[in-house]
Amino acid sequence: MISNAWAAAAVFSLAGSALAGTPTFDNTLGVPGLSGSYAAAFAVWDDGTGESLYVTGSCSIPGVVGGTLIARWDGSAWAPVGGGLQNGYSNTMAVYQGDLVVGGYFDTAGGVAGTAKLARWDGAAWNSMDAQSESFLNSIWDLQVWDDGVTGEQLYVAGNYLDLNGQAALDHIAKWDGTTYTAVGGTITGAVPLIVLDLHVADLGDGEALYAGGRFLNIGGVAANNIAKWDGTAWSPLGGGLYRSSGVAQVIHMTSWDDGNGTALYAAGTFNRADSGTVVQNVAKWDGTSWTPMGDGLDLTVQELVVWDDGSGEALYALGNFNNSGANPVSRMAKWNGTSWEQVGSGFDGNIYGGLVYDLGDGPALHIAGGFSNADGQPANRVTSLLPAASCPADLAEPFGTLNIFDIQAYIGLYNAQDPSADLAEPFGTLNIFDIQAFIGLYNAGCP
Repeated sequence: MISNAWAAAAVFSLAGSALAGTPTFDNTLGVPGLSGSYAAAFAVWDDGTGESLYVTGSCSIPGVVGGTLIARWDGSAWAPVGGGLQNGYSNTMAVYQGDLVVGGYFDTAGGVAGTAKLARWDGAAWNSMDAQSESFLNSIWDLQVWDDGVTGEQLYVAGNYLDLNGQAALDHIAKWDGTTYTAVGGTITGAVPLIVLDLHVADLGDGEALYAGGRFLNIGGVAANNIAKWDGTAWSPLGGGLYRSSGVAQVIHMTSWDDGNGTALYAAGTFNRADSGTVVQNVAKWDGTSWTPMGDGLDLTVQELVVWDDGSGEALYALGNFNNSGANPVSRMAKWNGTSWEQVGSGFDGNIYGGLVYDLGDGPALHIAGGFSNADGQPANRVTSLLPAASCPADLAEPFGTLNIFDIQAYIGLYNAQDPSADLAEPFGTLNIFDIQAFIGLYNAGCP
């Protein structure tokens, strides 16, 4: 047995030290990466041969025929997807009924008739979804799969289209069950140009619902400033919504996250006011009752919000066009520490538009898409990855991310309880002095 007196001895030299491990940028996806203006969004899909990471946007695979606007990571390089998408750009992807669905502003997918703006890839061929969206006025901005509990799982389609499937009544938001398109509680009005930019499913404690964000003042006959909630039968506003003190505002992206105080909805975009005048700079939190600011916010457009664990615990990350949070520089990517926004790495030389957490073999990494060619001081053409810090076996107790007396006490408890997690050294399967020495070494080195 280990005594507390022994554990507190001078052999531990780093009481209260921060961990040495930090998240690191990796440009495997970005060199040579993609050419073109920008990458916009990621998706993960299994075509029957295993999961792959897909990316889409206004980009191409350099020198690869058919590698336009969409690409698949094959484990070592970006590969084309069925001849790619022709002309324009793509904004979003979603997996529905076993297929990868892509939406944007393109003429065709793989040259297949009837695939303008909206198409599905089954792993072998592109297929029409009978969207009938050839009009230059139509574009798709987001796709979301949701089961409203009444009509079953359907694909919700958001954008600034004026009709869908030849139905003039279906504009800006509609849903598809694999065969038929139907309305979602009416259309949007009140801001020009009108658009639904993002859809997000969340449960804030009162049941799962679909949230829509974009540029509108009214949805389904209900007054709502740029953001609203659909419960499956009716639209409702989120307080006074999000807007600007002057000019047109828009909600570009939403996510949900529990920061320890319950699950809340986080919204990002271009706005500076919430409810009846609360100052919020392009990012805000909705707790189900009211909007609150997040520190000093961010000075320019926030394009995406992602929840990710960099090795020190889950946190909310903002991605976009911004450069500062108040007086603090945060170049296009920032981490919320609970009270303020922090810089991540040394910044990017172009805007960021999308992010996705996915494990390509080095742990759940945050993959980043945008219009940059350099990330954190290294080449990265339109895409890059932020890898989590290596785990620290000595970091056993809160507050995680710092080694202190609580970690020592936690190890003593695990060792005395003969817990396998205290087994740090050979011969494995037996707890002895070698495990104690291994813990002391890890602790004093600051891990990893």
